[in-house]
Amino acid sequence: MKKILVSGSIAFDYIMNFSGIFKDAILKKNLGDLNVSFTGMNKKKFYGGCGPNIVYNIGLFRSLYKVEPYLFGVAGADFKEYGVRLKEHGINVDLIGIDRDGFTACAYILTDKKENQITIFSPGAMQNTKAEKELTDDVLGGFKFAILSPDITERTYRLGKKLVSARVPWFFDPGQMTPAFKINELKFLINNAYGFIANSYEIKLLCERVGVSKEILRKKFKIFIETLGASGVELTVNGTNTKKIPAYKPAKIVDPTGCGDAFRGGFLAALCSGLSVENACKVGAKIAARKIETEGTQNHKL
Repeated sequence: MKKILVSGSIAFDYIMNFSGIFKDAILKKNLGDLNVSFTGMNKKKFYGGCGPNIVYNIGLFRSLYKVEPYLFGVAGADFKEYGVRLKEHGINVDLIGIDRDGFTACAYILTDKKENQITIFSPGAMQNTKAEKELTDDVLGGFKFAILSPDITERTYRLGKKLVSARVPWFFDPGQMTPAFKINELKFLINNAYGFIANSYEIKLLCERVGVSKEILRKKFKIFIETLGASGVELTVNGTNTKKIPAYKPAKIVDPTGCGDAFRGGFLAALCSGLSVENACKVGAKIAARKIETEGTQNHKL
């Protein structure tokens, strides 16, 4: 079995729907004096967090591609049931630290009728760095790939340095945590990552923070993936060879939450199994389409 390490937030998701469109309730001229309220309907609780979402999707390919996903992060005293569920899906949870005095992180996600989303995230136990499991070079040396998805920046930066020391190729997936990183941390992670995955907005934000163009940024990675939602992804290999890979059309659109994580999981599982980068992107796109047909981030199947 080829081992994949996934670092990221571990959380419970509370998903709600807004019957209107967010922009209709926001006055652009008054963004500096914002005071808005949205009504969230049909509140439901799901298992979530970027880390578990990605390993769940890797786990779907466990038998097919002979891959074993490991999740690294910190959860709270209320994690027991979640941990059992992850184990049942073939995910190794030995590297998850538990904060016995805290609660697992929570995300409150509101989606409007145009599939735009507003998320409020409460980190909870994620912030407890003392509860982390120790990752030595010997432990990390057994992994073929790793991905650093959104988590507290201190943990992401520290793990990036450990992966460099252990010579494990890893993907940087900063997501919505980009503004929280210090500039020197971002530059280190960018300059040492094997690959990079983010959407168009996140890439623009990252470029602005570190003062580089997208053209320069994409040349820093062996694999650079810009996710484009319904338009698929734009893949750049070795900084020069760029091509568009279309999305698969879902049979129906139920819930877009977690589609990006589904893509990452499918992509990593396929890449780790030996498929080409382009075909790995196609696998990621396919499982992302399956996810959007299902409510919640971890309820879809192959």
